[in-house]
This record gives sequence, structure tokens and C-alpha cells, in this order.
Amino acid sequence: MRLYLMARYSRHCEMQAVAQRLMSLGHTVTSRWIWGAHQASDKAIGTGMLGAFERKLAEEDMADVHAADVCIGFSEPLRASPSQGGRMVELGMALAWQKEVIVVGGSEHVFHALWQVQHVPDHDALYALLAGGRP
Repeated sequence: MRLYLMARYSRHCEMQAVAQRLMSLGHTVTSRWIWGAHQASDKAIGTGMLGAFERKLAEEDMADVHAADVCIGFSEPLRASPSQGGRMVELGMALAWQKEVIVVGGSEHVFHALWQVQHVPDHDALYALLAGGRP
């Protein structure tokens, strides 16, 4: 199965470990962002001066979400430190493209309550769910 991982960019090292585990179960991970060198400059984001590099990142993320069969989001604790929230856009695309969605952790907003969003409490529950090949 082709899987896309959605998480804060600051968790990309953790997502690399998750990807390795999922690949060992026979899945393909389409998330190029997790391998590093895929973060827009805070200076560019803060000023609104996004350019060709940031556009390329967004286009890659969109293509990677579209290529996936299942999109897996890793939630943050409520009222966690602020982030730019690209993972929320990815969730929106996944829902719009009618992808299967799994959220690891608690709900962060009303869209996590939609019927097509499946929840698991932690990484181990995710691996157990996907070990059989389908969520």
C-alpha cells in the first residue's frame, strides 16, 4: 500500500523511523518531505515572500499526497506550540481526493471527527493496523 505521512516538519526524523518500519511491513511511503531538505525558510514564511523553491515543495507534497492510497496524520497535543500547519492542508487534500485517512494520536479539530477518518492511539497501534495490509 502507498502511504503518505502528515506531521509537523520538526518531526521529520521521527517520521523517517516510522517510514522505515512501514516499509519493512511491505508498504511504500510517498512522503518525500520526511527525508530532509524540504522546509521553507521561516524568514520567507514570516514575510510572505515565498518563491519558486517553496512552490516546488508544495507541488511535491501535493503529488505525494495524490499518489498515496492512505494518508496518515500524526496529531499534536491541544494547544501545542504554533506551527505553519502544512499538514492540515495535506489533510484537506486527502479528504477532498477521498483518500483513506488515519490519525495517530488525539483529535485536533473538527475535521478529525469526519466518518472517513480512522483513529489509532499510537505508533504501535498503527503498525498493528497496517501489518495486515489494509486499515
